[in-house]
Amino acid sequence: MAIKAKPRMRVDQERLVEAAADLVNRNGLDNLSMNELALALGVRTPSLYSHVEGLDDVRRLLALRGLENLDRYIARAALGKSSDAAVRAIFLAFRELALASPGVYAAALPTAPRGDREWNAAKDQVTKTILTVLSGYGLEGDEEIHVLRGLRSIAHGFVSLETSGALKNPVDRDESYEWLIGAFLTSLNELKKSKRKTRKGGGKS
Repeated sequence: MAIKAKPRMRVDQERLVEAAADLVNRNGLDNLSMNELALALGVRTPSLYSHVEGLDDVRRLLALRGLENLDRYIARAALGKSSDAAVRAIFLAFRELALASPGVYAAALPTAPRGDREWNAAKDQVTKTILTVLSGYGLEGDEEIHVLRGLRSIAHGFVSLETSGALKNPVDRDESYEWLIGAFLTSLNELKKSKRKTRKGGGKS
């Protein structure tokens, strides 16, 4: 009796991105290939080009997925909170996402090409969400960018070391992360206090 071949599953861009996300989360973003992706989807590699232009296009779609996830995590974590509690929630959301989906998180990090409106808009949305949370600290001008960069540098730096296996010391990593968050909040509140004093003093030194 002849064995019937299994029918191929329908592949669309959504399924392709889901499969790519699963692969990069398990094996790392740098290890993704079109052949591996085709194998995961049970199709021939050339058929993937009906949905994407190539590996760079897959990485772009993963970046969009990662930025969307990051914005959702941040917004959800900060919902109903303000000031220090909201900022702490952002830090925790960064780490939660990076540990849960390391490959997709990594895909969201590169700078978007200048002409890619969708990618740049997704990055801008993440920035807007974070700055909305920081608005209660009275930041002005370049201060917003300094604080934003500081927050993202601390969060990304820590989770990058953590996911790479570099933090091998037995000291609890959760405590270390909370210590960093506390140090950041202390600096942020000192800045807020200083600005209040300056305004009360009419800007005089």
